[in-house]
Amino acid sequence: MTWNVVIACIDTRNPPETLHALAGLDVTVHRVIGFDSEREAALYHKADAIINELHPVTDQMMANFQRCRIIACASTGYDYVDHVRAAERGIWVTNCPGYCTDEVATHTIALLLSQARRLPQLRELARENQWDPRPARPIRHPRMQTIGIIGWGRIGRAVSAKAMALGFKVIANDPYIDSKQMLDAGVTPVDKETLLRESDYVSLHTPLTEETRGMLDARLLALMQPSTYLINTARGLLVDESALLDAVQTGKIMGAALDVLTSEPPAPDHPFLHDDRFFLTPHSAWCSEEADAAVWEWAARDVASVLCNERPPHAVNQL
Repeated sequence: MTWNVVIACIDTRNPPETLHALAGLDVTVHRVIGFDSEREAALYHKADAIINELHPVTDQMMANFQRCRIIACASTGYDYVDHVRAAERGIWVTNCPGYCTDEVATHTIALLLSQARRLPQLRELARENQWDPRPARPIRHPRMQTIGIIGWGRIGRAVSAKAMALGFKVIANDPYIDSKQMLDAGVTPVDKETLLRESDYVSLHTPLTEETRGMLDARLLALMQPSTYLINTARGLLVDESALLDAVQTGKIMGAALDVLTSEPPAPDHPFLHDDRFFLTPHSAWCSEEADAAVWEWAARDVASVLCNERPPHAVNQL
């Protein structure tokens, strides 16, 4: 039997031409961008498996799938697929946990250091041929600063280890992690409100769920110090962007370093793009050549497992 595998990518340059995990299986691979055209819709309807890079998949869409057995998300997050309804329809949903843990942690630390060392401000001084760092101060020693990590999973733990190696004090909040694990790693567990009050930098590393959607709202932002920076390399929808804009513009917090936004790419007139207190990178924390190759192979391995009537290793739902 020939299986149809559809790769729904953002950019056709992303997936490798050959997915080794599918070698030896009788599969026909179709590469498409999006779900919108009639050709694409026809392919999805007859697909046995879909490898999906960030395209939303609703229950209404899945109702038209005739043969699909798995939607493999080529990402760590899987919030863009209705995995609960997929399970009810007999469709596995998988993700790729850990494929870019070190990349995201390193990017987070880079954003942290860019603010701790006031690199944007110092760069502007150098461009203006001002060789005096005092206008960019205060610049404080890492040992005098605290980073608060919300979400102490794989990435949160990696960030904490890197931050402590640089001398920062680390506190963390995660209701799903035993406090002893944090203490054993040299991290101080605290409640979310204490974390926001005591941190010089607040870094988000939770998945996007109904529980965490919009969790950093005006009330919680108001708990932060006027000198605090927010760092988000997780999901844009964790933060109420209107409340964040107000918090920065009114001086409730110092600024934000963001790799993710509610809508990507943002509109050209998005206020974050035109305010130097916001330091943005284009959803690139995951990025390395190695991670880009790994994510497709991880997803393909899950597809191969299901096509061979096995449980996929990285299932996020239960059938």
